[in-house]
Amino acid sequence: MQGGFSEKMTLLVSLRGTNGLVVACDSRGTFGDPRGVTAQNDAQKKLYAASKYSAILTAGAGELGASLMQEVLTSIRTQNAVGATQVMDVTRSVVRTRYSDWFARFAIQPLPNAPNPIRPDLALIVSGYDVDEGGRPVEQKIFQLISQFDFAPMLHNYGFAISGIAQYALYLLNRLYENDLSIEQLKALAAYVITETASQDGKVGGRVQMATISPEGGCIELSPQEVDEVANRNQGLNKSLRELFRK
Repeated sequence: MQGGFSEKMTLLVSLRGTNGLVVACDSRGTFGDPRGVTAQNDAQKKLYAASKYSAILTAGAGELGASLMQEVLTSIRTQNAVGATQVMDVTRSVVRTRYSDWFARFAIQPLPNAPNPIRPDLALIVSGYDVDEGGRPVEQKIFQLISQFDFAPMLHNYGFAISGIAQYALYLLNRLYENDLSIEQLKALAAYVITETASQDGKVGGRVQMATISPEGGCIELSPQEVDEVANRNQGLNKSLRELFRK
């Protein structure tokens, strides 16, 4: 995508555990065509507490994505959507309607020899709990919506979802993720895969944003200080790991 922040220049992570979910992302936006000179900004908001039991992660489309999220959050409140599936349905309706309005003549995906421009990349991860008729959380859900598939809902039923610069994160999660991890353990793992990716690829970076979603506490965004504490503990563990190879 030329002239804006690219969907691929980020990392979103959602992890499912025994007592809740953890969602996290970086804060870096990369401006310009990645094949040439780019500029970076590390003040991008990509994590939104959507309801009492759900959160949304966003990647791509830059200021367009931020504008859409304001409308999404307003619609979620207006429709009193609480559960993850409800929040996903409202989110999908808003972004799909707007993309149809704004980019009706744009191709959804690149087509050979097609002259039409391509829709701006936008990827969303909706994570949280579905709720029963009494508003009580009953089931964890992680959905992904991406513009290339016209925001068709994709359910991640293997414990995690990632979007953006995924290669390093997927390798690490395939080795380290287990579905019996607690929220505290998942916080460390989410921060680890983001900071490790940032150490290898400059298109991911900035401060890690993170939230937890649990039946008892609902959706809670961690403060920058709390996230720094998690990252600092990870650095200590990394040092211990390096020491193992000196013995």
